[in-house]
Amino acid sequence: MIKSIMTLGVMLITTLCFAQTKGNYIVIINNDSIRIDLNNDIKYKTPKGEELTVKVIQPEILTYSDDMVSFDHNKSLNVSNSKIEEGVEQCMIIRSTGNGFMVQKFKTINPSSLTQLMLNEITKESINYGYSKTEKKFKKKIKSGQTIEGIEATLTYKGESEVYTVATYGAKDEGIIVVTMFLNDDFEEDKEIIELFLETLSINN
Repeated sequence: MIKSIMTLGVMLITTLCFAQTKGNYIVIINNDSIRIDLNNDIKYKTPKGEELTVKVIQPEILTYSDDMVSFDHNKSLNVSNSKIEEGVEQCMIIRSTGNGFMVQKFKTINPSSLTQLMLNEITKESINYGYSKTEKKFKKKIKSGQTIEGIEATLTYKGESEVYTVATYGAKDEGIIVVTMFLNDDFEEDKEIIELFLETLSINN
């Protein structure tokens, strides 16, 4: 398990934002496959000669969902998925500003006892640099009805501040660790991304 926490620490340091990439989409009409790009009109003529205008659009807010969690995010952001080790997976959105969030999903253990260990791992570089840390309890009822609990840590150094939250929810032999990072308060939109995540986070049963 220490290996999992260490791996996460490295990924949080090295991960940049994941931009939404453009690509081709395929629309199937009456068994005809038509390639189309987002937001572009195409004309399609039916076998009876009727001409249709077809457009594929993407909403501003998308929903990520897997077998354990779901949450909303802006369409400009991609969710990065990775397998840490057997029974441990994570999904995350980290912007180039360093702000973002992560969910680590455990399928073989209850991770509730790992809160402080996770927090220490993701803040140790700032602490070693000279930041001072204060902690307070964090508790939030999420959209699906469960409550995640943990620690909110504020790190300060020469007028600069970083805010980390680590919270967990655990059941028998499974659970999640939720991490949010707000390291640069010059980017208000990043704060909105984190708030949207927390307000829409659900545990899928």
